[in-house]
Amino acid sequence: MKTFSLPEDTSQKIWNVITGISRAIARIMIEIFYRWIINLFDTLFGFLNWPGKKIRIRILILKTSTGQPVVSPTELDAAIAYAKKSLMKNFNVSLLPYKQKQFVEFLDKIAPDETLHTRRGPGALAEEFKTTGSFFAANLSGSFWPVTAFVVIDIAGAIGCSLGPLTDYITLDQRGARNDSTLVHEIAHACGLWHVKARSNLLYRNKSRGDNVNWWQKCIFRSSRHVTYW
Repeated sequence: MKTFSLPEDTSQKIWNVITGISRAIARIMIEIFYRWIINLFDTLFGFLNWPGKKIRIRILILKTSTGQPVVSPTELDAAIAYAKKSLMKNFNVSLLPYKQKQFVEFLDKIAPDETLHTRRGPGALAEEFKTTGSFFAANLSGSFWPVTAFVVIDIAGAIGCSLGPLTDYITLDQRGARNDSTLVHEIAHACGLWHVKARSNLLYRNKSRGDNVNWWQKCIFRSSRHVTYW
């Protein structure tokens, strides 16, 4: 009697979809739990910006097939400084490195080509259920609380991307890593904020954005699972 088995690549594709859906469901449930139970005070009164809170991030620079990092750590210095200042000013939130003393590290693993050249928006969502999403998920710094930023070569149509509460990571391309405000803009997306039309706002779509936020943005940001008291 013959047994039926799927080709290895097909099996891997199915597994990527299953694990991607599982990750998304888990994060949605955790997000709801945090906003409406653990962080209920900030959900309702986050505009008070009190007391001070913390968010931890780890920035991982990917390497090409030749082992060449896509950017140098110093190219992110301006973005990190801007993010620290912006988060404290707007939300009374301290930006800290995750466990290690430095914010930026090289990811030792060689990244798949499709991970080095990613997409934004619906394209990024589709990739979450493919090799790219599985690779990012396998190299997260932790589950649910810290944010991991992956620096890639390019993002089609953007210089940074976040899938919001659906994932625990953001992506920056080489241009995004060198831009002052893109890192903190994507961190804000990871914490539940969306684009607004005001150019003066931190969540304005274009990199010509300002550094202001609205009162309701403070409530959403501070009640995110990524923003903690410890």
